[in-house]
Amino acid sequence: MSQDNLYLAIDQGGQSTRVAVYSGIGEQVCCFSAACATTRHKRENSAYEHIEQNAEEILAGIRACLEKVHLHLRDDISRIKAASFAGQGSSLVCWNNQTGAALSPILSWQDIRGEPWLDNISLTPQETRHLTGLRLSPHYGATKIRWCLEHNPKVMQAQQENHLSIGPIVSYIFWHLLDKKSVVDPGHAQRTLLWNLTHNEWDQTLLDIFKIPRDVLPRCQYHNSLFGDLLLGGHTIPFAASARDQGASLFARGLPERDSCYINIGTGAFIQCLSENLDAPEGLLVSPLWLPENPVDKKYYAWEATVNGAAAALGLIQQQTGLEITPQEINEALGVKPTSECYFLNAIGGLSAPYWRTDLQSRFSDNLTSCEKILAWIESVIFQIAVNVQLMDQSGLMNKIIISGGFSKADAVCQKIADLTQANVHRSDNTDATVQGAACMAAGLAQTWQPVMDEDIFIPQENLPLLNRFEKWQYAMGQWL
Repeated sequence: MSQDNLYLAIDQGGQSTRVAVYSGIGEQVCCFSAACATTRHKRENSAYEHIEQNAEEILAGIRACLEKVHLHLRDDISRIKAASFAGQGSSLVCWNNQTGAALSPILSWQDIRGEPWLDNISLTPQETRHLTGLRLSPHYGATKIRWCLEHNPKVMQAQQENHLSIGPIVSYIFWHLLDKKSVVDPGHAQRTLLWNLTHNEWDQTLLDIFKIPRDVLPRCQYHNSLFGDLLLGGHTIPFAASARDQGASLFARGLPERDSCYINIGTGAFIQCLSENLDAPEGLLVSPLWLPENPVDKKYYAWEATVNGAAAALGLIQQQTGLEITPQEINEALGVKPTSECYFLNAIGGLSAPYWRTDLQSRFSDNLTSCEKILAWIESVIFQIAVNVQLMDQSGLMNKIIISGGFSKADAVCQKIADLTQANVHRSDNTDATVQGAACMAAGLAQTWQPVMDEDIFIPQENLPLLNRFEKWQYAMGQWL
């Protein structure tokens, strides 16, 4: 093995944890993973499903992966110059800051048990967006923290004893790995809905509204702070970066390209573009992407949009069609040429960006065949992606889309997005984007970070039938809304 510097990254996701090591040019040296389960259950007298993970299990998985890295590299462990973390932004946990014991399960980002707290809150959507860059949502951490403070006996006791810490899962992991320090980066902090977008600090107005004491929260630091030192195989590794998973994924190839939009389509679709402007178009979110410790260095933010109802709608579509939806069924449906109105108004998981409505019921246009229903479903995701890309492209400078995720494996999906947006679509099915981007952050966004990636490119073509269906979908959406 050569004697170049190495960089370690931890990617803690909803289904697994991955720990990987990369060279200074972005080449993966090794990668190890540990599964983590998610449980779903309803408590008696509760209308909400509790969606949780086990904090100790995830911590043990990370430690096991780190030990495998040590065994793989042996003496070369000393070549690791820095480490970084990327994780689930809106998942959080409570722990005892004297013993490190978890006082609650990890409340998943999917868990919305705190939603009743938003019913009579004295905070408008405009105020929320101005302060945090986000929308009022029970998916974010504030209402979950409030729930724990009111309903979890262990949390209430620890608070009385001044032994309570609450934060995103990154803070719990850092406490255990990095000298019992309770710290958090801007990306994770923002997803609590308690963090001020312009001040890079907890917002007292929001803390007061949600009745959350400031002293139970971790200390806010910058993305490239020294979060602490990791001891691995007798070697001390500075933890030099931390970010939310979707933000980290943008750095897989190095600094994100200014003329590009990044799309990942899985359970839902996640759309991002690089920006230095906090004033995003109405309907989009703004998130901290890279806020450096040195004030003269450039700050980077991301304009973001989510589109629900991609793979998350599979159950409904199978029920509606009576078919098992396979990649073959999807490819066949994408080739269908409907002769009459064919659209799906898709509210699976809520109608997200840029509309943000949760009070609508999904419906198809009339008299569709099973194959047309599959087409209408997929195109509903494509059409909403196109609307959000158009919002992000208000400057008119976006000419490239970088796409990944399960749906992007269908050539027709990529081609339709290219045809609607008039941008070249570059497909690189990089399943390691998050952990690779985190490693790039650990390397300080070095200009040498230039990993080799194979990709397919889809050039925009004239597609009048698709444009016609897009226009009819937009009209139907207007009536529906």
